[in-house]
Amino acid sequence: MKKIVMLLVLCVLLPFALTAQKKSLQSFLSYTTYCVPGDKPFVENALAFDCSSVVYNQFEPGKYKATVEVQTIFKQGDKVCNYSKIALDSPIVTDTSKVSGAFIDEQRFSLENGEYAMEITIKDLNNPQQIPFKAEQTVVVDFPADQPAVSDILLVESFQKAKVNTTLTKSGYDLIPRVYSFYPQQADKLSFYAELYNSNKFYQDGGQYLVNYYVEAYETSIKMKDFNFIKRVDVGQVNILLNTFDIKNLPTGNYYLVVEMRDRSNNLLASNSVFFQRYNPGCSVNFQDLAATDILNTFAANIDNLDTLREYIRCLNPRCTESERDYSNNLVKTDDLKTMQQFFYNFWATRAPINPKDAWQEYYNQVKRVNASYSTKTKKGYMSDRGYVYLKYGTPDKICEEPFEPGAYPYEIWHYYEVGGQRNKHFVFVSKDMVTNDYDLIHSDIVGEISNPRWQLVIYSRFRGPDYTGDIIDQTEAPGAWGTRAGDLYRNPR
Repeated sequence: MKKIVMLLVLCVLLPFALTAQKKSLQSFLSYTTYCVPGDKPFVENALAFDCSSVVYNQFEPGKYKATVEVQTIFKQGDKVCNYSKIALDSPIVTDTSKVSGAFIDEQRFSLENGEYAMEITIKDLNNPQQIPFKAEQTVVVDFPADQPAVSDILLVESFQKAKVNTTLTKSGYDLIPRVYSFYPQQADKLSFYAELYNSNKFYQDGGQYLVNYYVEAYETSIKMKDFNFIKRVDVGQVNILLNTFDIKNLPTGNYYLVVEMRDRSNNLLASNSVFFQRYNPGCSVNFQDLAATDILNTFAANIDNLDTLREYIRCLNPRCTESERDYSNNLVKTDDLKTMQQFFYNFWATRAPINPKDAWQEYYNQVKRVNASYSTKTKKGYMSDRGYVYLKYGTPDKICEEPFEPGAYPYEIWHYYEVGGQRNKHFVFVSKDMVTNDYDLIHSDIVGEISNPRWQLVIYSRFRGPDYTGDIIDQTEAPGAWGTRAGDLYRNPR
């Protein structure tokens, strides 16, 4: 799955130059992996910097530019497998008060198949006071030499036939990457690029095979109606998929774009996916089809108590899509028993068509567990932040609990080794009232959840006041003191 990461650098600029102002450097990284038959695979990084967030210096009369230094290291253990350190210049401007947009750079790194720690260090060279920002991300390169495979999927802002080859050129096209995976209301098209490998190893007699690409809901893995496309492709060592489709009628929500290689009998050979978000308030899921849902002789028809059914529907929230959540929250305010039964049955029938009743019972057992563990006097467990995360993502691989650390609010750090196609993800919860069993989610590094790089300052603000934000503006870790363990437990669970 293609990863998209926001790298946020906070910096203080002292009045050392006329152009220096207080800035918060914002950069975005997306990376994709590709295969070169007969050669090493490679990782391609696309970095975008918000032009309004960097410092511009005058280098000629009336001309200004910003320069950002980017160091990238790929490591396996202590071994450095590839390395780059470059200075990126922004477009030249004549008026620094009117800069907008972003400047983008792409870099390619050849690597063998394997798992790597990618370390990125970013610094605004026009701001000598800034502390360089560092981030680390796990990157997996996995392209078997003799099996079908799909490259990572590149979301594309625009493309055109290439006249000369540049770092933006792939397969004869200049591709401007869409580093941001968010599609606002005014964006009505989604373009993407992917490479399909080794179909000739599966079909040595040539001919064609099937390529299926579609949009599915992030929370449920349900394919979105009208966003499922199939085409036939000639067998080859490498096939290119460069397509655009209309998303005007795609509702607000979190999604995966999935690309699949399938054989002539429609069996799956290989697949890959990329996460994206859509904001489209003028479009909603049409639930009128519920009226045609036949619930006769189903388990939902036996739930005939309005209060019970309302409660059952409310506890589905962690598994609902955004559209389902909005619809169900309004539905439980009515007395429409039949529509509730139809919604409840349809919810499970679309997720577990073979046995929706068993799927509901298994989920409800989890609900009872979180109610037993995380309920308070005013809130049921499934309504709490910990209950929500547990029901949405499953049992954590590791929970680090610190109820009595000196100087800290009680907190928990949940570790998931792999969840939703993402690796080594965390959730941080804090209890500020010190009395109840209620913990608030303050940070997660999983896509689509709340993110706060200064979460440690929240934990250790117990004796510094609720508005404590650190001693310096770019501070993300708590000041060193006896007993502070949160940062270490986040990186090294035990």
